[in-house]
Amino acid sequence: MISMGLGRSVSLVAFCIAAEVARELAFKHATDRAGDSKNLALALAQEPLIWIGILLWLLETIAWLVVLQHVPLSVAFPAMMLVYASIPAAGALFLGERLSRSQLIGVGFVVLGVGCVSLSDLQA
Repeated sequence: MISMGLGRSVSLVAFCIAAEVARELAFKHATDRAGDSKNLALALAQEPLIWIGILLWLLETIAWLVVLQHVPLSVAFPAMMLVYASIPAAGALFLGERLSRSQLIGVGFVVLGVGCVSLSDLQA
């Protein structure tokens, strides 16, 4: 049973998902901007988006620990798998990446599966 209230739990899990998506977009954009630099580590260290991504990673980790304190793992972890659908969708939307038909179908299956697993535990 979710002990901190459904609304707060959903909000925290949604924040974790959004933070992870934003982090991956920041990392991807920063590595694209760093290009084929001879010193990749130095080029990345100078990219503000790398530091934003690291900050998002830290904030997400803290939020995730709060989620784990109050939400059953059988609900929280499957919900976090929405990142497997959200990151490719965000890559297409914000970075102009193309998704094949099979990737779109996979995204749909991930969303469906997460819904089935998470909602079944909320009703139990």
